[in-house]
Formats: sequence, structure tokens, C-alpha cells
Amino acid sequence: MSQIKTTISTATSVNTAHDKARRADSPLESELPLQQNVALLHAARERLVLTQACPVPCPTKDDELVVEIRAIGLNPVDWKSIDYNFAIPQLPYIAGRDFAGVVVKAPAASSRLRVGDLVLSPSTDYRDIRKSAFQEYAISTHHNVARIPRNVPTTQAASIGVAYVAAALALGISLGLRLQSLADRDEIDLWEAVRQVPVSSIPADIMEECLSGIENAERPQPGDWIAIYGGSSTSALFISEIARLAGLKVILLADGVKHGGRLSERQGSILVDSHDPARAIKIVQSITKGKLRFAVDTVGKETAGHLVHMLQADAPEGKRAHLVGLTGVPKDKIDGVVFHSVPIKLFHEVPSIGLALMVWLERALESGALALPEVEYAEGGLSGINAALDRMRRGEISGRRLVVSI
Repeated sequence: MSQIKTTISTATSVNTAHDKARRADSPLESELPLQQNVALLHAARERLVLTQACPVPCPTKDDELVVEIRAIGLNPVDWKSIDYNFAIPQLPYIAGRDFAGVVVKAPAASSRLRVGDLVLSPSTDYRDIRKSAFQEYAISTHHNVARIPRNVPTTQAASIGVAYVAAALALGISLGLRLQSLADRDEIDLWEAVRQVPVSSIPADIMEECLSGIENAERPQPGDWIAIYGGSSTSALFISEIARLAGLKVILLADGVKHGGRLSERQGSILVDSHDPARAIKIVQSITKGKLRFAVDTVGKETAGHLVHMLQADAPEGKRAHLVGLTGVPKDKIDGVVFHSVPIKLFHEVPSIGLALMVWLERALESGALALPEVEYAEGGLSGINAALDRMRRGEISGRRLVVSI
């Protein structure tokens, strides 16, 4: 970070002619440029500042690679962390959680990745600004990128990453759902895989969620119901898609007037209008005949509380109900209902888990097994990120993802 501070103090508004020439050349040729443009945050609740002549990040480990960013996917956390001053570990700071681009430096260690591969990278390791999205070049690791197949545009791939990772961990770790077999490959059992990892490699603050959250006998089976509150979100899209592939019956709770036309066409799911929560609770109880044991909330504590009332808290054979809150769970515990938070750092802290998620995603994208988010494109490159985040602040982007090309 001191290197960035020094660079900012001496930065000029014009790159050298040598740097310009190197940027114009193919990024696959010889050396990387030494400097890049960055959208930099100097303080919470301030605007991002386009800053030139910042250092291009370099790998420090054998499993790291360098990606020339072509597209940035914007997430709600990108503006909320700025406005509410959280998940900003240091200043100045480079934000951004999702990007896609081309590998310009492959890992030094043996890897499935090569220079020239198009990849997407979910940046869940927000404390390492080398991995952040709001810059021209970023670091990722072998186990935290997925190759983009030809049938998926790079710009759309930038909308997938963090939402997919959150969905897959919520289902695969917190609820113990097996990720369905794809392309003649075996299913992926994250619940079992995390139990094969040395305990010392699992961060202490997520260990209970990873190892004690749900018992083997309680895990979802084909034909079970799952309810998702905030069904129009990108995370809800991936939760519903992964659940559908595994044979679960999906209920989406969302604003029927605003999102009904689009969500009612989603394969393998039932849409329930969430405008009147009390009525929605009764409808879900009727649909599931009072036997709903699994739910995920993508909105907040209040809507997570509505899901609690839909769950069967007295299931036979001692099977508990399970609620995952992506943004929070009710404060008061309920007998027979287990509350879960997504152990997101498992993705970047435990390579075997991150790699399993990325390999499964590669198969899903190549086979077209997953429906992908609806994307809207924002103009202006790094300079346009402030305006794009403002649109998200105003609630203009709902049910789709905003992507910035650079």
C-alpha cells in the first residue's frame, strides 16, 4: 500500500510514450507494463478517483497469475462498503469484487491455465488489493479463476463470479447439497470435501459453519423444497439454478409486479409475490404442505424472519430446518431452525474448495447448464464506475447486473 501512496504523490497525467506503445501491443507479448490506471478510493463516502501511473501488481506466489481486465461486474457491496464504511481495510483502497479478462502471466506452478486464456475471477479476498477489480491488471490464483468458454461473452462472464460463489457455498457447505454431475463428470460434494481438509487450514471464524452447521442425515434430497427470498437477485438466480439441477423444488419470493414476467419463466421454480409477507407465508406453507426445511435469504434480516415462519421447525426424526442469510439472519434463535452465514472466505483460503467450485462452473458454462444473469452495460471504463455505482444507489438496477468494459 505504501507503494501506491508513493505512486499517487508522484503521478502525472500522462503516461510515457514507451508505456503507451506497450499497451497498444498484444498483452501476450513479453513484459507487462509497469504502470496502470486505477479507480482509487481515498476515504469512505467519497468518489473514486481515476489515478494514473499506479504500479501493476505482481505475483508473489507460484499459484498466482496476472489478468488483464476486460470487464468489471458491479455488486451491491461495491457501493454499500463505500457509503457505510465497511470492508475497507486500508486507505487508499482499490475496490471491486468481479472481473473477467485475459491471462497475461500464467502461474509459475503447474496449472490448467495458460497465457491467452479468457477467465473470470471472483475477488472474495478483499484485503488484498492486488486482486481487486477496479484496475487494469489484477492478480488471481489458480484455484480462484474459471476459464470462459466460447459460448459466453467475456462481458457477461464478469457478472457471474461472487454471486455464484456465494450461492454454491450456501448450498454446498451450509446446506450440504451436492453439486450435480455435469458433462459426464462426477458430482461435487463440498460438504464431504471440506471434512477432508486439514482443520488447521480452515479459518477459525468459519470452522463451525463448515464442520458443524448441518448433519449428514439432514442434507437436502431430490424432491425437497427450498424457498429463496429476494428471488430476483443474481445470487438467487444461481441458488435456484444449482438447486434445480440437484432435483430440489424451488420457490422464489419476489415482487411479482416488478419481476413476475421474467421470474415466472424460470425453469423449475414457483414464483410467490412477496409484496404482502403474511400472505406469502401462508402461500408457501400451502405449497409445501408445511414441510419446508430449507431456505435462503438474499435481502436482509427482516425478510429472513419471514422465511423462519415458513419453515417446518418440528420435522420428524429430529431433522432441523435450515436458513442461510446472505446478508444477515434474525437476532432471536428459533427452536428447530438452524441459522447459517455463508463461509465465503473458504473460497480463497482453501485451494481444494475454490478449485472444485471453479471447475464445476467451467463445466456448467460450457454445457449451458446454468441460466446466466441479464446484463446491462455501463460506459466510460474506469472513469464511468462512479456513475454506474450511482445508478445502483438509486435502485435503477434490479434483477440484472451492471457491467463496465475497460
